[in-house]
Amino acid sequence: MQNAILKVQALIGWAVFAVLIAATLALGANRPVSWTLMAMAIIALFSIQLFIDLFQKRPPVFNRLWLPALLFVGVLIWGCVQILPGMGLAAHPVWALAPAGAAPRLSADPAQGLHVLLRLSAYAMVFWIAVRSAAGKDNALRYLKAFALVSMALAGFGIYAAVSGQNPILGPLASDTVSASFVNRNNYATFAGFGLVVCLGLLLRAVAHDQSGRKSALAGVLQGLVSGGWLWLAGATLCAGALMLSLSRGGAAAAIVGVFVLLGTRVQRGNRAALVPVAVVAALVLAVLLSASTGTLNRVLATSDEEGRFAVFPAIVTAIAERPLLGNGLGAFHTAFRAWVPPEAAVGEWDMAHNSYLENAFEMGLPAAVIFYAALALLGWQLLRGLKERRRHRTAVAVALACFFLAGFHAAFDFSLQIPALAGVFAWILGIGYAQSFRSSEMRDMPG
Repeated sequence: MQNAILKVQALIGWAVFAVLIAATLALGANRPVSWTLMAMAIIALFSIQLFIDLFQKRPPVFNRLWLPALLFVGVLIWGCVQILPGMGLAAHPVWALAPAGAAPRLSADPAQGLHVLLRLSAYAMVFWIAVRSAAGKDNALRYLKAFALVSMALAGFGIYAAVSGQNPILGPLASDTVSASFVNRNNYATFAGFGLVVCLGLLLRAVAHDQSGRKSALAGVLQGLVSGGWLWLAGATLCAGALMLSLSRGGAAAAIVGVFVLLGTRVQRGNRAALVPVAVVAALVLAVLLSASTGTLNRVLATSDEEGRFAVFPAIVTAIAERPLLGNGLGAFHTAFRAWVPPEAAVGEWDMAHNSYLENAFEMGLPAAVIFYAALALLGWQLLRGLKERRRHRTAVAVALACFFLAGFHAAFDFSLQIPALAGVFAWILGIGYAQSFRSSEMRDMPG
């Protein structure tokens, strides 16, 4: 019985991974049809997950996951309250313009609120399935290796498409920069950053895995490269090159943050032997980044109309102050923010804030936004705790922590985590790392 459950669990894990990759190839699932299909598939798989959970012991992750889960559910409940009718004087001012008979609500756009609630729920389901599927270290590594291979292939495709001018996925939406299967190059830069971090994590594991005191640290690095690390080195090179050729300044900076965090996890215990593989890998990454960074550096030095976001940020803060407690409604930024767009930024349509923190505070209200980010911070804290508590098999935890900081940094300048496929991949990587962030004694009762 238990073996059958484990096989079903593994199938669910791979099925969710396949759904996320399919969504990535479908323009990042940023079209209503594609993200709805993605959410429906995840809900179906989550239903199976809940069923098999009934036949398994309650894992120790419950002991530390109940608080962030409770906070996240609280945010979802608040999102439901925002779209309920009959709010009277507390309703959003936009309802004063509605025709007679309309039911005022806290949200300026209830329909979009329903969409966001569905997506947030789907991301939480992805996280839980990843936690359950990646409890075994071998499973966690298989998932990371699979994602590394996919990110390598997508990076190679993106570079080819940009050079040849032929992109069958994007078609007329393609540009001369690398964006692979994403309409926006900044969104692809986040995906490439995830791929870079995962490949580097596997590379560091390969070059440091079989080192012993009888051989020099450099010899251990060379042996690790020859015995399989070369594949992850090639993957890191492809992802780094594609990232820089995307010309995304925020994506490049976020990737650098993620790489530094990842390298820092290898030397935090003061192990001098670990400095050699870290230094070698850092030198290789730096060489690739410098060789492909000309276009990105030119964009850093040049002015651009995209800097209108820095004129918009103060306006968003002003708008938040207008409704600090109630917010304007999940998903209502595009509808509600038009009244605050400053003249110097009015040349474009601001459907995104280009800062997820400000946008969530604008939509949720400050209390709900604080609760939402507190839930995420607790997950990040558990990853840090796992790095300190675990002695072995820390690759998945280190990779997840690096991606956590990468995504968190980029969210301050762009909206990558508001793209369904990217948010799903982020939840997936986070769940894998979370599952591996417990002591071996705690994980004995976990399936797999």
